[in-house]
Amino acid sequence: MFTSTSRNPTARRALKWVAAVFGCLAVWVGGSRVHAAVLHVLVSPWDKPVHIVLFTGVALGVGWLIGIRRARDLWLCFGLALLVGAIDEGLQAFDPTRSLDLDDLLANAVGSAIGTAVHAVLWHRREMNRLHEDDARLP
Repeated sequence: MFTSTSRNPTARRALKWVAAVFGCLAVWVGGSRVHAAVLHVLVSPWDKPVHIVLFTGVALGVGWLIGIRRARDLWLCFGLALLVGAIDEGLQAFDPTRSLDLDDLLANAVGSAIGTAVHAVLWHRREMNRLHEDDARLP
């Protein structure tokens, strides 16, 4: 009657999307709370490393969500992570305690690129291992 999510790809995909939605909410709510806590401590430009680290994590999560199988998946990973950053920055225009900042968006892009680069290295390593295994099977 009930199947394990490890054996059911549809259930696994659904769980990944639920995790993605909660991850986006965590970025927004967590960002708002962190911003309120460090409002006068981490002033620009010292808030940029926080954006870079956060969006490195977002890109890593996006890559996990979509599953990097091809080189073009890396572009999708970067684009989706950057979209989350753009939406986050856009929503700040409607929050009186926060402000829309293009420098923050640039820091989000840098973090997205770093996370995507990590996925690129891991994907390349997996592909090389697969090729070596295929070569080992040849007579």
